[in-house]
Amino acid sequence: MSKLKILTKRNIKEILRDPLSLVFCLGFPVIMLVLMQLVLGGLENVPANFQITSYATGICVFGYTFSMMFAAMLIAADKNSEFINRLYMAPIKKSTYLCSYFLAVLPIMIAQTIIFFALALCFGLALSANILMAILYLLPSMVLYITLGLFLGTLCKTEKQAGPISSIIISLVGMLGGVFMPVAQMGTISTIANILPFVHTAQIGTEALVGNFGGIFPHILWILGFALVFWIITITIFKKKK
Repeated sequence: MSKLKILTKRNIKEILRDPLSLVFCLGFPVIMLVLMQLVLGGLENVPANFQITSYATGICVFGYTFSMMFAAMLIAADKNSEFINRLYMAPIKKSTYLCSYFLAVLPIMIAQTIIFFALALCFGLALSANILMAILYLLPSMVLYITLGLFLGTLCKTEKQAGPISSIIISLVGMLGGVFMPVAQMGTISTIANILPFVHTAQIGTEALVGNFGGIFPHILWILGFALVFWIITITIFKKKK
């Protein structure tokens, strides 16, 4: 536990050395929410799927993808430093090393979520206990995107590769995650979208926001299932590259 604590503190310090990226990760969901309100504010009759209750969690989850990219670039950069060489010689488990990145990035996503919903209240989101439940239900989504970031960072040789590849995932989440358009309206593409975990990461929070707490299934199964797969593959790749 002490090794995990030390590594986590070290990673947090590395994150704080790049305050611009940190501010961007925290502020991006807020910027997207403001833009959506500016666009929809000029409409007389806003469609149901563009009510703030319907798209709020989608935008919040879309912000997680940038923290995912942040994690991928961080671990990819460390692989090409003297830090990783010292780590290989130390008696530290690979899972401990990867968990230290997980614990360093998780607070960023939690802060993203709290800031986002605080501003959403100013734009008409009803104040209720459902907001707290939505934040709780979004924790599995945070786990998935951090794990995906660790997978991409381990897979890529350098942070220059991690950035563009992460951007592809960000685009997929935007298109197939139900962020800007309900997946049900995508026709045959909706089948592919429902197989991937991205739409489930947003939908699980939306269900909680409208009070449908039983709607956690089957979304949480897809989310945690994919997270487990990414975690196992990440550890396997890390051991092989060593």
